[in-house]
Amino acid sequence: MRPIALGLSPNTQSDDIALALRQIVMPWNYTKGTAVAELERWFKQYFQTEAAITFTNARSGLYAILSNLGIGKGDEVIVQAFTCVVVPNPILATGAKVIYVDVTKNLSIDTKDLEKKISKKTKAIIVQHTFAMPAEIEKIIKIAKAYGIYVIEDVAHSIGAEYKNKKLGTFGIASIFSLGRDKAFSSVFGGVVITKDRNLAQKLKVFQRQKPYPKPFWIFQQLLHPLAFSIILPLYDTLRLGKIILVILQKLHLLSFPVESAEKRGKFYPSSIRKYPNALAVLALHQLKKVASYNHKRKVITNQYLKITDELHMNTPAKKDEVLLRFPIFIEKPFAARQYFKQFSIYLGDWYANVIDPRDTNFSAVGYVRGSCPQAEYLARRIVNLPTYPAMEDNDINKVIEVLRSYAAS
Repeated sequence: MRPIALGLSPNTQSDDIALALRQIVMPWNYTKGTAVAELERWFKQYFQTEAAITFTNARSGLYAILSNLGIGKGDEVIVQAFTCVVVPNPILATGAKVIYVDVTKNLSIDTKDLEKKISKKTKAIIVQHTFAMPAEIEKIIKIAKAYGIYVIEDVAHSIGAEYKNKKLGTFGIASIFSLGRDKAFSSVFGGVVITKDRNLAQKLKVFQRQKPYPKPFWIFQQLLHPLAFSIILPLYDTLRLGKIILVILQKLHLLSFPVESAEKRGKFYPSSIRKYPNALAVLALHQLKKVASYNHKRKVITNQYLKITDELHMNTPAKKDEVLLRFPIFIEKPFAARQYFKQFSIYLGDWYANVIDPRDTNFSAVGYVRGSCPQAEYLARRIVNLPTYPAMEDNDINKVIEVLRSYAAS
């Protein structure tokens, strides 16, 4: 039985698996082809922007933006706490200092704390739209303009979410999107930068052209991911066979990790930046054909969860009609909740149970001081995420709702 698990290749459907299989047996198409240019055109047209530039991951795109805006040693870049370690790492790699600001209950930047932490050294604010819930982007843009600071949007959790009928990612000077394995649309790895600034766009294109392609074996690893999980997931709760297969494939380096151990220690190596390969762009383009239906499905699931959380008086920052990557709720014993749901083959998410995730991130290495963002830390200790991925069937959604109801009554 396939578990309900939002961290285990949730977007993969049978057509994606078939496409990955076709790509894996055509190594001559791994790097070069027409798909990357087509994908960049798709982003440029969809967001009506000056340019779209691809890399193998979004953190490479973030480093590209920062370095080409001239941000480096002696500068400060503001990010929110309640985030992933891959966000501060590229900032540190430029030589700049990371300044963490607290969050509101909406899991995005607290503008009051933001203004307190802006200094003469502040050069940019990275605005994270957590789980695709819009940050107070207009207010942040206004503050940034008053201080002459760049705004960069982190839209890793969505493609197509909106704020006041305007797409997230179109407010700042540049934005990053993720095509990672557990994001809204996936090619296992991948990142896209968009910018409305012509000068920055030209610099980013030059920057990208200077980078090599990843090695063929790395591309093979990513193409193998959908195929492997088509076997792993149905066996995941069968005598733990699925999990055993997953561990073996990772030990054999046939599957890669989403976050490397060095990244948890604050490391990002600009020398590791690579062009986005053709084979993964083929997967991404296929996923993006579903952008309207995927976002509609996430909206429907979000609204169904809102009804039950309202009925049970559960605390959530989610709002009606949001296209959430994950549906967050705050409870007093999140670990116990995850264990309870696991009995029913439902694996709840824990983004971001560590205020700078993942769990074993070295806070001092990434410049985070415990106690500096108390609201973010408070919420991190209470967060669980319900799944909203489009491959969920109606009976999956109903099962999550019923188990949530029984957990609340227990």
